[in-house]
Amino acid sequence: MTAEPSVSSSATVDESSTVHTQPLPRWRERPERAAWIILLFSFAIFVVLVAGIPLAVLRLYHSAAVRQSLQFETTVGTVLLYPPRSDQPIALTDSREGIGEGSRLQTTGTATQGVLGLPAGGQSDDLMGTILLYPNTSLEIVRSRRPYFAGSDRPYRLRIRLQEGQVRLFTHSALDRKVEVQIETPQGEAQLEEGNYAFFVDTDSSEVVVKQGVARLAQPGQEPVEIEPGWRTWIQADGTILPVDPAVHNLLRDSEFTGPLGQEWESYTPPHVTPGTVEFIEKDGRQVARFFYRGPNQIHTEIGIRQVVDQDVHSYDSLIVKLDVNLDWQTLPGAGELSSEFPLRVELTFTDIHGKEVRWGYGFYNMDPRPEYPLFGGRQVPLFTWHSYESGNLMEELEATRPAHIDSIRLYASGWNYESFASELELVVE
Repeated sequence: MTAEPSVSSSATVDESSTVHTQPLPRWRERPERAAWIILLFSFAIFVVLVAGIPLAVLRLYHSAAVRQSLQFETTVGTVLLYPPRSDQPIALTDSREGIGEGSRLQTTGTATQGVLGLPAGGQSDDLMGTILLYPNTSLEIVRSRRPYFAGSDRPYRLRIRLQEGQVRLFTHSALDRKVEVQIETPQGEAQLEEGNYAFFVDTDSSEVVVKQGVARLAQPGQEPVEIEPGWRTWIQADGTILPVDPAVHNLLRDSEFTGPLGQEWESYTPPHVTPGTVEFIEKDGRQVARFFYRGPNQIHTEIGIRQVVDQDVHSYDSLIVKLDVNLDWQTLPGAGELSSEFPLRVELTFTDIHGKEVRWGYGFYNMDPRPEYPLFGGRQVPLFTWHSYESGNLMEELEATRPAHIDSIRLYASGWNYESFASELELVVE
């Protein structure tokens, strides 16, 4: 028989001792605690999922956005459309839809205008806002997004880049959804609330006019500057934002006739006409322009002053002429045979929206006109008394030939003998 190996009692004791000295895991010591931890952790995950999934869906519902194409209508002339990533323009003479991000619109010439519409999207034909483009304007659509879901509370967002020119923005949506517009210019950036704004951009500065709403002008590293309704400001080429000025302003220089004649105002007399005299003097405590001629009657005379204005007025809603008048003497009845020889008359020369030169004028007289010579385009005023004149809104009164660019203004006296005074001549736009 084969002998079985012997095992010492000491080895058995050592092995048994090793097994009994290993510690048990803590969860095995208190398994009910581990069970509660697992249960609570699972419940927490369940709560997070129950609350988080609807919140995530709700967030997605409100934040989901889709590209929204725009529509454009040429109102005057021909506008050039550059599609995204293309340098070949498309000539637009009427309306066009489907203008998307990356497109650029270019108006050229003095008689080119158009309207960029912001559609509400979906099945609606309503517009969320409009942007009016005036001559010599370059505008790029950087981003145009609307909420994907109709029930979203997020606004319509539009970002455009205005390289040069003039635009008017109207973003008073009749719908419940708000419109947020960001506009980039070479000098800075503006964020616009719903409202009515005008931008004038060239290489030197960007002028921002707020008619309704609030514009926030932003520059890197600076606090935003808010421009309230009724004010305007400029962003300089170096990014400096100038102090605000009233949105209503006068286009004329030296309206009070305080400077020397020949500086801002030049005198003139038409060829082959007997000249009168004009001078800047003080009268009744104010600076005035005095027009004077004394000599034989039955001779046509004229003397005047004029100023080159050279200002675009496309984007203004109001254009008003203001003038204080004082007549001392007149020998020609009324305004002559053709109602053109007033002892004092103001005349505006402008280019209308169709590119044509137009003249508008208004005169003042004292002597009654002859019955056979009907008088128009003027009013009768008493002698030796200051009379304040304010025209109507020429943007509305001259709607068929609405002014687009003010070329010049002149103030003159004509007829036989006369002495007249004028002060505070203003050409006010808003």
